[in-house]
Amino acid sequence: MTQPFVGIQVGAISFVDEGVETVLDLLQAKAGVNAILISALSWSRGNAGRAMYGFPDHGVQAPDDLQGGAFFKTDPAYYQATFHQQFAAPDPLYAGFDTLRDVIPAAQARGIKVYTYYCETASSAIRSIWQPGFPHFLDRDHWGKVATRPSLLNPHYQTWWHSVVEDWFQNHGLAGMLWGVERQSPLMDIFRADSTTGFDSYFVAEGRARGIDPQRAIEGYRRIDKLLREIRTGARYDEPVFVMILRQLLHYPEVLMWEKLWLDAHRSFYEALSGLVKFIDPAHEFGIGIWQVINTYNPYLRAQYDQEAYAEYADWFKPVLYHTPAGARFADFAASWQQGVLADTTPDGAYNALATMLGLEDFIAPRADGPLAGFKPEYVKHWTEKLINATGKPVYPGIGVGVGQPGASKAVTPEEVKAGVHAGFEGGASGVLISRNYSEAELRNLEAVGDALRERSLI
Repeated sequence: MTQPFVGIQVGAISFVDEGVETVLDLLQAKAGVNAILISALSWSRGNAGRAMYGFPDHGVQAPDDLQGGAFFKTDPAYYQATFHQQFAAPDPLYAGFDTLRDVIPAAQARGIKVYTYYCETASSAIRSIWQPGFPHFLDRDHWGKVATRPSLLNPHYQTWWHSVVEDWFQNHGLAGMLWGVERQSPLMDIFRADSTTGFDSYFVAEGRARGIDPQRAIEGYRRIDKLLREIRTGARYDEPVFVMILRQLLHYPEVLMWEKLWLDAHRSFYEALSGLVKFIDPAHEFGIGIWQVINTYNPYLRAQYDQEAYAEYADWFKPVLYHTPAGARFADFAASWQQGVLADTTPDGAYNALATMLGLEDFIAPRADGPLAGFKPEYVKHWTEKLINATGKPVYPGIGVGVGQPGASKAVTPEEVKAGVHAGFEGGASGVLISRNYSEAELRNLEAVGDALRERSLI
């Protein structure tokens, strides 16, 4: 019997708080874990810090106020081509701790593979302001202001990431890495009332090289942004908002051309990392994590990211399929669109229209009940099958064992976790990826993963 992949995402903080040996033994005993995915470089508390929505029954029960950065000691030999050479996490908690050198030998002694994990979060609130020089990576928004996230076409940012990956794989016994896809295009940022990226000098040069008039594209984005700002403050017009947005896109086709430019830059960024990992050693694995907003909730992002196109660049996939909080998350997403793009609908109308459009009707409850109902476990099965059919690659569905959601949301229980694990394997999964972060997970929910695997005679 081939043993399934049983992975879990872990931040350095958990090893610091609880001890390397203790964490590894617990994960192996309770959940049958045979792979850990370490956030060795992160500024996101959700991916690398202590729990954000209530503390579980292990670890330190206090916020860590994560600043973040590298939780490993960099090798200067691999950073000669980049100006950004000092990015160690300044948090006092990590003094003297190297999450790669201190964890990998202990994991390998237990037969546990180690991967690095980086989630390129879409949040504009995560800012590495303490890092000298990091602003040189930052993009511009469609108003010309310095943006809050790096530019995907900035060669300095690309070089820095290539340096990090080379350092990781030349110096450490890694099995591979997981790249979490979460960035959003400028039009989607405008739809969600956030700051944009994609308008620095590198994007402008690429736009001109493609024959796109940058000023026409920028003017189109600005008009849509102004319209949606007015709508969110209560303005209404004779025409439906969605129709008015389509009109702007017809008058300014450069916007969609710019969207394609941004999407190409995004895909090219992680495709290059995939090639670099394989250049160092073809046996190294490159996994792609697909955000739930992309694979489930958002029709525009679903259109942008054709899952079949991922297949050439990944050895396996981790789709985020957190079915328990999905009810609250989808309800929140529908509410946000009902305040902007779908402002002419009712809250129920927007919710139902999106559910129908996205093929979610069989997995959700009515809007009023949705947050506390979650998605049915069959959603995990169906979405796993879809990704396998689209890519022909192994799929390890991300099963949420403790990930929180602000406001009312269905509780994550052992029964919910077991149902999700079973559904993933019924959909053809080659394993599971316990998510989002060990620091959030109740031990009973970790044990539920192991129980489900034992029930299926997989461990």
